[in-house]
Amino acid sequence: MSSPRLRLEKSAFHDGIWTIDEQEARHLIKVRRCYSGSLVEGLLDGQKIQLRLICEGDTVRAEELSRLQEPLPRPEIHLLLALLKTDQFDLSLRLAAEIGVYKIHLLQCKRCVPQYGAGRVEDKMRRWRKILDEATKQAGATRAPLLSTPVPLSELDIAALPESRFAALLSENARPIKEAAFGDGVAIAIGPEGDWDPEESSLLLSRGFAPVSLGKRILRASTAVSAACSWFMLSADQ
Repeated sequence: MSSPRLRLEKSAFHDGIWTIDEQEARHLIKVRRCYSGSLVEGLLDGQKIQLRLICEGDTVRAEELSRLQEPLPRPEIHLLLALLKTDQFDLSLRLAAEIGVYKIHLLQCKRCVPQYGAGRVEDKMRRWRKILDEATKQAGATRAPLLSTPVPLSELDIAALPESRFAALLSENARPIKEAAFGDGVAIAIGPEGDWDPEESSLLLSRGFAPVSLGKRILRASTAVSAACSWFMLSADQ
């Protein structure tokens, strides 16, 4: 059985001792039933840190026992993801984090059901980042995907994407994703329910995205995220 995990970004470190932030400490004690002497695994950007807990009343500290640097996953996957209904979107974020996606570029597409104003986007971004952090704890991943604020496809910074670019499109010209050739970095675009608007499809093609098919069946967006990102990650390991 693996050790309980926590993220350490909000915890303080001094002279080999971590002071665990209140929320993580409460989860360790109340949910995971940890106690003084329990071994836990801390996750910090790019590092796994072995800890031994020191519980003193409401204060939880941890002695650092070891630290291991984790290499960046390859390929570096950039996921372009249209905003989706809550259940599908939350699941898509979790799957992307578990698989090891490097960055998620959020898109406000014409056929997106959710339409958020500026005020709501800030609240949503905090919630989405929390989902990504929780997913990394489940997977034992040291890095959560970077997450960009939603923008229309026309405003996306294409220059920041890898040269290997693919889009899941319902198109006669789409080739099976297994035929996609890519390097150390790859971008994959997954559209909203009902597929991309024709103007968005044309814009993707004009910006170097090759149309790919994920099979003969119509997939939910979260399934498409899992299938496409997993294929790129597993293919790179072969």
